[in-house]
Amino acid sequence: MFLSLNIFQEGNYYIAAVSIIILSIIPFYIFFEQRKIKTSEIVTLSVMIALCVASRAVMAYIPQVKPTCALVIVTAIAFGPNVGFFTGSLSMFISNLFFGQGMFTPFQMLGMGLVGFICGLIFHKKPYANNKIAVSIVGGITCFLVYGLIVDSCSFLMMSTEFTFKSAIKIYLSGMSFNLIHGITTGILLFFINKPMTDKFNRLRIKYGIFSME
Repeated sequence: MFLSLNIFQEGNYYIAAVSIIILSIIPFYIFFEQRKIKTSEIVTLSVMIALCVASRAVMAYIPQVKPTCALVIVTAIAFGPNVGFFTGSLSMFISNLFFGQGMFTPFQMLGMGLVGFICGLIFHKKPYANNKIAVSIVGGITCFLVYGLIVDSCSFLMMSTEFTFKSAIKIYLSGMSFNLIHGITTGILLFFINKPMTDKFNRLRIKYGIFSME
């Protein structure tokens, strides 16, 4: 990100975005390095990324009310943190082919990927993964803090003329209401979709052995 902002000129965000895509793919391939990648795993991952992209597009005209983050979290809970990161980061890049790429793209990719990774670490194969309240609260807070902080950091770099603590606070506070809406809607959606979706995904994981090493 630093090199793309300070060395490369027009289109530098594409360089950063492609770099993050490559870095996000590395753990995915390391994960499958010692065994054959199953077609069912590729199909499942492709379907979840497509759902994330479609859900963001459908809700395009309602600011910060997006099901994408909740779907990424559900994917991470069912299939693990690595799959969650890959789904989150690639979903943001692909959806921005419709919304428009920009300097914010790598920040969105990193933020959404980390939300999936963190929630996967906390809930994947844990006995409390079906606890509606716990998943809703943790998912909403993670969305609010992690994704919001990283994306607002992009706004800080783009909008600030001086890099001081005071100017940073102004930028982060100005985005708090948007991040709060995003976090709350994500938590509410998780309350309703997490258990039915993860139950179905767990049956698929057990029946077909998909992402069994995650």
